[in-house]
Amino acid sequence: MKNKKFIQQYRNAYLNSRFYNNLYRHHGLTLNSVKSLSDIEKLPIISRKDIQHKVEDLLTTKRIFVYEAFTSGTSGSPLKIYRDYVSACREHAYLHYFQQLYGYELGDPVLSLRSFHDKNRLSYLDKSNNILHLSSFHINSDRINEYHQLIKGFKPKVLKSYPGSMHILATELYKAGKEIQIPITFSASETLHDFQKKNIEKVMNTKIYDCYGNAERTVALGQYNGSLYREFPLYSHVEVKSDHLITSSFINSSFPLIRYTVNDVLKLSNSGDIDKIEKIIGRSNDYVLMENGQKVSSLELAFKEVEHLCAAQIVQKQIGCLNVNIVPDKKFSEKNRQHLEQNLRNYLGDKCRIRFDIIDTNQLILTQKSKFKFVVSQLDKTKVG
Repeated sequence: MKNKKFIQQYRNAYLNSRFYNNLYRHHGLTLNSVKSLSDIEKLPIISRKDIQHKVEDLLTTKRIFVYEAFTSGTSGSPLKIYRDYVSACREHAYLHYFQQLYGYELGDPVLSLRSFHDKNRLSYLDKSNNILHLSSFHINSDRINEYHQLIKGFKPKVLKSYPGSMHILATELYKAGKEIQIPITFSASETLHDFQKKNIEKVMNTKIYDCYGNAERTVALGQYNGSLYREFPLYSHVEVKSDHLITSSFINSSFPLIRYTVNDVLKLSNSGDIDKIEKIIGRSNDYVLMENGQKVSSLELAFKEVEHLCAAQIVQKQIGCLNVNIVPDKKFSEKNRQHLEQNLRNYLGDKCRIRFDIIDTNQLILTQKSKFKFVVSQLDKTKVG
């Protein structure tokens, strides 16, 4: 079935997209050059840079039949993309299928934790869909009692949120000595780190099921049968490389993205099977840069076994130097700090300069869309090779 979907998308792009017709002809490809997925490497790889000024040319249909969307812009300015209405329905169907596998049914009380356009608004209740929307913007020690009372009164069965937002909520609840009961949690749109998952599940008495995807909708993975991720069937085709992905979407025929580079990193299980993905590591630029040019990633593992640590974030302003912002609980001690520093030096070596700062959760750095990044690079990109 994947063969059929891939051939259909290739032929659709070749015949109906000005961008692909020019690209494939330039590479000597004809309509019949692709007969199965085994021919995929005949096709050129495209990147965000290749399409950002040619998005109209990618379309295979008239503009009236699609609507605009934008990527988050974490790699620079947001990329405009197009979605057709059939692909939007398919996207919702995939998510609903995944969520109902773990007990969610339409009409169940859902807590949604997101940022609002109106920054002064803390909550609103969507009665028709039985969803309580809470702002992720106002979570702090001064207002945590309001959040706790709203959640306790609503009694949600399901929580849907970014990992970073739910982790901040869990941290403030823990610091206030409070817990809540939410049986099912679905996280998406950010990397879910192990230390976040542990804290969230403990404080919220929940089980997290994580999804991974992108705004371009060229890849979608979900946790099935425990902790391993696998592809949503017939959503796309993914080629896993050491420091990026090459993705080909099947669900949007109006704006096909074929062999499109995504700068995220997946860790496959020992079997090497794409249907057994052990971990979503995150973007390939989620690293710290050392003075010898070495790029070090996966630093969240250094925080995993450190006791009495509620939250943390690494900020790099200078090469070879880190600011580690930590949100401790009342029992956090100098011994715990030393444990964390030794863990970090196991990855970074003794020459790296590390500064620790104790902060509140409202001092964690978030993106414009209230997403959390574990490593925040503030290096001057024009001076970094």
